[in-house]
Amino acid sequence: MNFKKLIFLFTLALATISCSSDDDGPSYKYKKENLTGTYSLTSFKSKDVKTENLNGFNVVTTTTLVGDTFGVNVVFDQNNIVTLDGTYRINKTVKQGEQTNTETYIVVLNNESSGYSVNETTSELTIDGDTYKVSNFNINGFTLNLAETTTEPNGNNSVYTEELKFSKQ
Repeated sequence: MNFKKLIFLFTLALATISCSSDDDGPSYKYKKENLTGTYSLTSFKSKDVKTENLNGFNVVTTTTLVGDTFGVNVVFDQNNIVTLDGTYRINKTVKQGEQTNTETYIVVLNNESSGYSVNETTSELTIDGDTYKVSNFNINGFTLNLAETTTEPNGNNSVYTEELKFSKQ
């Protein structure tokens, strides 16, 4: 009898665990209707690594931008227009060989607008011609990542990456 009770409890526990995701409700999918709204820019990072051949020597210059002190509102409207308004600070570091230069400046966005388009199938967002990969999309916000590699005819190249994070207001 105890063995039957144990099997029954095990089966009941297994059924409870396997059915628990049925009550989670509909998932919040990346699509234009869910993107539309007002967000705060909460993070910005970019890195540009340029390799130039000068007289047979490769010279690598790495430029890193890191944002902070964000006060930027971002509105994605239903007419495929994104508007940015506010300010944030950039800490810029340029490294070439053993030499490093840093500077800090404020970016001012005064209701700047651009077109955007949503590709639900590939989870991409194109803003003003740049196509970003969308990740961590949920009811509270999302992350955008951009990666571009450019090679010039003379062999010089550039690898650029960018990440922006947004939280929904």
